[in-house]
Amino acid sequence: MKKILLCIVTLFLVSCVEKTKPYSIAIDKSWYSLALNGVEANLNGFINDLLLEISKEKKIYFEIIDNNFDELPIDLKKKKYAAILSPMEPYNFNKAKYDFSKDIIKTGFVLMIAKEAKYKSLSNMLNKHVGYISDTGSVIFLQKYANIFEEPYISLPTMLDDIANGNIEGAILSIIPAYKYATDLYQNQLKTVEPPLNDQAIRLVTLKDQNQDLLNLFNASIAQMEKDNRLKELKKKWSLPH
Repeated sequence: MKKILLCIVTLFLVSCVEKTKPYSIAIDKSWYSLALNGVEANLNGFINDLLLEISKEKKIYFEIIDNNFDELPIDLKKKKYAAILSPMEPYNFNKAKYDFSKDIIKTGFVLMIAKEAKYKSLSNMLNKHVGYISDTGSVIFLQKYANIFEEPYISLPTMLDDIANGNIEGAILSIIPAYKYATDLYQNQLKTVEPPLNDQAIRLVTLKDQNQDLLNLFNASIAQMEKDNRLKELKKKWSLPH
């Protein structure tokens, strides 16, 4: 388990926080549970910038702990850190054990189609061919529609090329790489369909009824950054969906 102290390099802020105990937050920087397809560095850069902004705004600082995905909730339960940053879903059974912050960034799946296509949702794609990456679990969204032809892929670029070339009508992929491809390499050929197919998002997660001060500070900062568009600008900086 690697520990990294996130510091603000200004004498003023250091003097404000040097006597304050840091909030320890654990994160899996590989984002193993998300299908990011090489965009991990963008997400980590955004998270680092976000925590720096909150540090400056609230005059606090964080100890960032890099941990494995499967150990995050285990060590949180052992109180080895105050919180985790996680795409854990706020289902009722999770809410019984944890408290969740406001959404930081959406991480669910989205439908991607050709730029000129008019499809508004999967329900418009009956008898059409829709691709998915085999090991991401995204096929579950297609299984709801008996008349959509499921097309499994191993290679994401091959799948996107097939949409652009008209070999398939669409594909399901994680919103973060989908946004990057739609605004970069395939900006003239492909687009995403809003809203996402599920409500998964990265949030700050704490044990139930514990570290409420951290959760309140975090939520207040996110709300303010949404209000003044700083959160949107940070996402744009790192080529993330906003």
